[in-house]
Amino acid sequence: MQVTRRDFVWLSAFALASSCSSRKQSGFPGYALIATSGDKSLAAVDLANFQTLSPIPLDSEPSAVLPGGPGGTVYVLTPKTGNVHAISSGLKHLGQSKLSEELISMVLSGSGKSLLAISPQHLIETDTRTLHVLRRVPLPSTPSYLTAWGDYVAISLARAGIVQLIQLRTGKTWSVQLGGPLGSLKFRDDGKLLVAANLGNRELAALTVPELQVVATLPLAMEPRNLCANSDGGQLFVSGDGMDGVAIVFPYRILEIDQTVLAGRDPGVMAASASPDLLFVGSDSGTDVCILNIDTRKVVGIVDVGQRPTFITITPDNQFALILNEASDDMAVVRVSTIRLNPAIVISKSGASLFTMLSVGTKPVHAAVIPKVA
Repeated sequence: MQVTRRDFVWLSAFALASSCSSRKQSGFPGYALIATSGDKSLAAVDLANFQTLSPIPLDSEPSAVLPGGPGGTVYVLTPKTGNVHAISSGLKHLGQSKLSEELISMVLSGSGKSLLAISPQHLIETDTRTLHVLRRVPLPSTPSYLTAWGDYVAISLARAGIVQLIQLRTGKTWSVQLGGPLGSLKFRDDGKLLVAANLGNRELAALTVPELQVVATLPLAMEPRNLCANSDGGQLFVSGDGMDGVAIVFPYRILEIDQTVLAGRDPGVMAASASPDLLFVGSDSGTDVCILNIDTRKVVGIVDVGQRPTFITITPDNQFALILNEASDDMAVVRVSTIRLNPAIVISKSGASLFTMLSVGTKPVHAAVIPKVA
């Protein structure tokens, strides 16, 4: 019998999980809710014992999961039907609201009182308790990304190369033409600066809030497709096509590159843990996650996780990294406390190991972790 590479990873994970269970290692007291873009349902995993639960049926394939609603409500986006679904902290489907014929993305407002979604034509603001539409703001071009901070929401109109900023309280808008295509946007933690990823020019642009005046541009060696901040927001990590490395940017010095660190092959999605400060970097076209010690800027581990890591999140207690693998339909789990922060030598697959692996459904692309409610 021929053993494939995927079989080997699964067998290794099973053996490791068995040995871990004999030592009664506890997990996180909560759930992972996972958007599986190939299924008309929301996958659920009990993180206390790493057991899959019955999926929650939906009207269409989900693309995003957003926690933080009133009473622990979680919102799930099904873009093809233009619906937002409300899921209770007890994993019950509470209802859904059709906001548009098609939706692209969603975030919570800075106050948490409204849910913001973008359709191909509008920014749509809804009440988080009722999901009733409060207003629709027409957009000059098709949007691709949105983010919120305080009273502001920033929207990337990718193909038009425009960044638009809207103040929710007053409805006032600002916009700037940067060229394009554009990628994601990220507010600095103090809200005084907005960082825009310009994919066409391979650069970051620093924009004042709310005027959107360009105060700095930063050329990069890669397309800035992925942005990730560390726990205190003082460092911004950038990865994308063009270089097998991660650029480390200081946003409080008006965009200054501190260092570019090699981080495996074809670096893609990222997530950062706090205490210890680690950066997890998925291989965009590969099967592993590279782990960097943020303090020393050194690679401390490379872990085989599955085919095409697409999303990474860290549990709120900073004890587990959850990695979704879109091509192999599973979720890999790395226990943070087992990672050696300063290994003498890092050779392939050393410094960290896989805790367990779970099949979660077809094409998992996004996830949120929520605590259990007593």
